[in-house]
Amino acid sequence: MFLLYSWDSPFQDKELYSFDPACVSVQTYLQLCSVDWKLCPVSSTSISPNSCLPAITYKNTLVESGLWSIVQFLKKEGYDLDAELDKEQQSQSAAYFSLVQDSLVDSLLFSWYLVSENFADAIRPRLAKMFGFPLSLFIPTQLKDHAEERLRLRGITSEIENIDDKQETQSNGNLQMLKNKIPRIYLLAKEGFKRHADKSSHPVYKQAAKCLDLLSRKLENKHYFFGDAPTMLDAVVYGYLSLIIYPDLPQNTLKDIVTKSYPNLVALCDRIKERIDRPTVAEEQSWSSNAYSIARQFFASYMPLTKTRQESDEPNNLRLAENTRSIACAMFVFLGYIVYNDVFSLPKPK
Repeated sequence: MFLLYSWDSPFQDKELYSFDPACVSVQTYLQLCSVDWKLCPVSSTSISPNSCLPAITYKNTLVESGLWSIVQFLKKEGYDLDAELDKEQQSQSAAYFSLVQDSLVDSLLFSWYLVSENFADAIRPRLAKMFGFPLSLFIPTQLKDHAEERLRLRGITSEIENIDDKQETQSNGNLQMLKNKIPRIYLLAKEGFKRHADKSSHPVYKQAAKCLDLLSRKLENKHYFFGDAPTMLDAVVYGYLSLIIYPDLPQNTLKDIVTKSYPNLVALCDRIKERIDRPTVAEEQSWSSNAYSIARQFFASYMPLTKTRQESDEPNNLRLAENTRSIACAMFVFLGYIVYNDVFSLPKPK
């Protein structure tokens, strides 16, 4: 049996089992292939040596991570949705795959993280509830920062980057230096004042519309992109479009583009959604045992018992390690007490 480690989902009420399109794509591929697998929702990338999710294991051994690598691995294992495609169709599928990854992910990240009303009123609260305390204090903001950095490197910025400081710095051409001196709290507040601003004309949406137009022309009136049976491309497109179509956001510009202009793509997603079931979730350890394991590994990393130490030092070292574990255990027992008494709350079990 395969175990798929995937980012957890804040949209389970929408029957989406990750907030990451690559993870949803692999989940969909496994479902359409009827693979014997279980889902392991996670809140970190520690399972993957290259910090990449999704990651898939077989017989407790990590075999691949990343959307493309996992799909190619599954094909070699005999789970090939593209087996009936000829070489030309497989080349087309790979080309559309790259197009979706390059175009739709940018517009999705922009809509979620750079449109301030969406992030403040929908995305951040859902992510905070999913991660739970104390991760909710910083993980959503970190995800936002990563999204902003990716988009910035691709030349995509929000309206906050075009504030009036540009006019004040045109004389010396040093806009970035001035921005670095402006307190971040001011920038966030300024964006908050404009949170209802209309960003529907942003170029990132035009880029997404071009991608969607090509996909719609390819699909036409067919059930799936290459005929009557789903392929890898169908799974990947569903992985991205489902996160656009089904969640509700205060500013649904991207969703409106899809639903109003490309109904055949919406019908494709609805068709696939009807075919897939709720994934079986692998049994998870309790939060307390996970916390103890993390603490034990953390302390052990600072107190290794190497073979080069003299035997006379080993009893003291072992006693120190044991005392440290006891302290860690007591700390988490105390944490459990305050959780039990509703001082803080943890994510509700699924």
